[in-house]
Amino acid sequence: MFEIGRSLREARERRRASYSQVEQDTKIRSRYIRALEDEEFSVLPGPTYTKGFLRAYAEYLGLDGQLFIDEFNSRHYDPRGDVEREIYPRSQGRTSRRHRKESNIVMIALAAIVAVSALVILGFQSSGGTNADYPVLPPKGVSGSSSPDGGSPSSTATSTSGQQTGTANSKTTKKTAPAKFVVTIAVSGDCWVTAHVGSPAGPGAVTTKGTDLSSWELLAGQTATVRTARPVFISFGAPSSVDRVAVNGKAVQLPYLSSGSIVKITRAGVTKV
Repeated sequence: MFEIGRSLREARERRRASYSQVEQDTKIRSRYIRALEDEEFSVLPGPTYTKGFLRAYAEYLGLDGQLFIDEFNSRHYDPRGDVEREIYPRSQGRTSRRHRKESNIVMIALAAIVAVSALVILGFQSSGGTNADYPVLPPKGVSGSSSPDGGSPSSTATSTSGQQTGTANSKTTKKTAPAKFVVTIAVSGDCWVTAHVGSPAGPGAVTTKGTDLSSWELLAGQTATVRTARPVFISFGAPSSVDRVAVNGKAVQLPYLSSGSIVKITRAGVTKV
């Protein structure tokens, strides 16, 4: 039997790595790294997260991650009290978006009611007008000015304006949005995944089931699917546990990766950052 925390701390000190450096390389927060070295496992979100952090941190230090997980299970893990605390609430973003959507629908409905009411009022005002509201006809024998084709100047101007508008509209090109592609990640063993969209520090990638992958552990046999039009930047806590990465259903070859290395995935393929 060995001490989990002391073994991790000694390995880190041998590498002369600071907490901030470890956090940057593994994407594990410094407070969680300190908690692992102090064996204060109650600070972490739950047993599943703890085991994922242990594996990723141990393998980053060049140690056997499974050995640390087995030691944690034998000394600290009780399945009967396994309660997970999510780092990121999943439903909060969807709930706020739903509320905003409902508010927008209400505002559109109110605007439509106001517009219809204004048209009705204008219609009543027009039908109740006097003869003074109509144009005065010229006296007999006096012809009004006309355009060369026999129409009135106003009608000619309107026709010309309409032709110009139509020509301008026909020359306008529509901008098409970038086509989306699908990234699928499958793991054969527990693996911590960090995925961002647009850049390594961009917003977290969200799976088709609503899971935020900015800091998430995929358990053995699980699959994550992301649909996006922008590049996806991904790092793995345990690259050896990654079974398959596919773009639009076609498997792609990953370069050699160490724990915390970042790859960029686009429609064209995979490149190491």
